[in-house]
Amino acid sequence: MTIYALSTPPGVSGIAIIRLSGPNSLTITKDIIHGTIDKPRMALLKTFYDSKKEIIDEGIVVWYPKGQSYTGDDLIEFHVHGSKAVINKFLNELSLRSDCQLAEAGEFTKQAFLNNKINLYEAESIADLLNAETEGQRIQALRLKNSSPLFMKWREQILDVRSKCEAAIDFSEEDLPASILEGNVQKIKEISQEITVMLDDSKVGEIMREGFKIAIFGPPNSGKSSFLNLLAKRKAAIVSEIKGTTRDVIEVQLQIKNFPVVLSDTAGIRAAKNKIEKIGIALALKQITKSNLNILILDGTIKTISNEIKKLINEKTLIIINKQDKKNFDGRLVLKNIKGKKFLGIHKISTLTKFGYKKLIEDLKNILNSLHDHGDDTLISRSRHRTLLSKTSKHLKNYLKISQSAEIEKTAEELKIASNYLSEIVGFIGVEEVLGRIFKDFCVGK
Repeated sequence: MTIYALSTPPGVSGIAIIRLSGPNSLTITKDIIHGTIDKPRMALLKTFYDSKKEIIDEGIVVWYPKGQSYTGDDLIEFHVHGSKAVINKFLNELSLRSDCQLAEAGEFTKQAFLNNKINLYEAESIADLLNAETEGQRIQALRLKNSSPLFMKWREQILDVRSKCEAAIDFSEEDLPASILEGNVQKIKEISQEITVMLDDSKVGEIMREGFKIAIFGPPNSGKSSFLNLLAKRKAAIVSEIKGTTRDVIEVQLQIKNFPVVLSDTAGIRAAKNKIEKIGIALALKQITKSNLNILILDGTIKTISNEIKKLINEKTLIIINKQDKKNFDGRLVLKNIKGKKFLGIHKISTLTKFGYKKLIEDLKNILNSLHDHGDDTLISRSRHRTLLSKTSKHLKNYLKISQSAEIEKTAEELKIASNYLSEIVGFIGVEEVLGRIFKDFCVGK
């Protein structure tokens, strides 16, 4: 079916682009421009007409021929003036036709996938690029798009080894070269090692795509909400001297060092009796567990730290001693309370005067910047990829164990399963159930 959609954002603009893709594209275009297009990939100035032969607008039309377009089908772009009236009139005329229909979100890219212009992994990287909000996300999305050949190379190498194993099984009585199985183990070992490197525990790719999760926690009235507002540069959370003001988890998205950050303000941790506050504390504990970094805010004027708070301090905790502006502030008392505990670092600040704030931000930037250590490595950005690669890795390791024995039939089966899991990443087999979830992340017109 031929599909159409507005590919530029709705609203008033200088130019709007309406896309048309499918087998009827040229016929529909002929009716709209009252003529034919005989020059592909050239911007042609044309007058656009409706079904009553009245002028809609004058603009540019470009034809991308079948096999040479983004979708793989004949694709037409109409560049019209970006007024609501022109756009609505043009789209309405297309909606009245029986030979085309309005595209769903991501349907142009889905056409490209179905026409083998791109594979599923590349489609997902395009979705990441469309949704990129930070420079880091943009760079990663492009890196992912260009890394698809790596999965294809692994798959081809595994299939090559598998074919030799199966030849040794099927033609065991024939005069096969003695070297047919030589080097196979080394090839699979190298692939297995490369996948292991990609399956790092830091999950940098997912963090870059979804955001670096930072949970702010601490006792009531330590300045957690004030700190959130300071980082967010706006009043995102209510600040009050009344204990237990924050009951739910408040999330704010921001950018630090080109990294997307999801900052969460949580309920004050204490032995609460109020049922609602207990629910808030339970949500806070859950947020602390799933975060990439926890920032503990402590009141530098209070001498003690509760056992509930001490239990939450670990290697992913950055401690902030707040209220440096107070006369009775004494950070040494806090240090005595956490003696023997392992944590990332400690800062003395004032959310009121911003004392120590600049140094703290630099520390946060350094923590995030450590993610850049991966350089140009291919990173996994989705849990789907990680799951399939983990399964691939498992069966490659099974092959390496079995290859030491004479059970060549089992080695071939392990390689078959491993290559199938790799095929699912790029969309060669078994992906029907994930297509809808992937393409719904696209905007209409892409």
